[in-house]
Amino acid sequence: MNKTRHKTKDNISLALYVLMLKRPYEEISVKEICERAGVSRMSFYRYYNNKEDIFVDYCDERFEDFYSSISSLKDFTIRQFTLELFRYIKKYSRPIAILFKANKDFLLLDQLNSYAKYIVSNLKSDFMKQQKNNPLFPYFLAGGLFNVFVYWINNDMKYTPEEMNDMLYSIVDINI
Repeated sequence: MNKTRHKTKDNISLALYVLMLKRPYEEISVKEICERAGVSRMSFYRYYNNKEDIFVDYCDERFEDFYSSISSLKDFTIRQFTLELFRYIKKYSRPIAILFKANKDFLLLDQLNSYAKYIVSNLKSDFMKQQKNNPLFPYFLAGGLFNVFVYWINNDMKYTPEEMNDMLYSIVDINI
């Protein structure tokens, strides 16, 4: 059952992605997505309320993968976290670019806000522990990183993840 669910959702995501390579997001209907994915409208609405939910679900799945990969690292610092995040953004640059092209980049910011709260609560670095009770920190972290990602994506990712991370930490000279 879980494999079927996952395959159906993957087919729907891929269908939207392929359709967006050809046409603007606003012109794509749920009916077209279903036809391209080979699923019924009932299947679509079993998993999603609307087209935007496809993006949110895709982001959530990537975050789960990302968090799983970083949570196993020992003595993790915020600097290591951001480097891994730059690498992950680079890895998924094409779908992210499509999200931006559809003017749905705010969905990424919304997701980053919720992920930042989770990261601050769960990563074990000393810096994160210090920030745990500061309600502004997750939003500051997510908003700053989001804007850096926008810059990087709008400049065709001409810098490597390592270069981006070095530039980020040249701004704030703190030992984190």
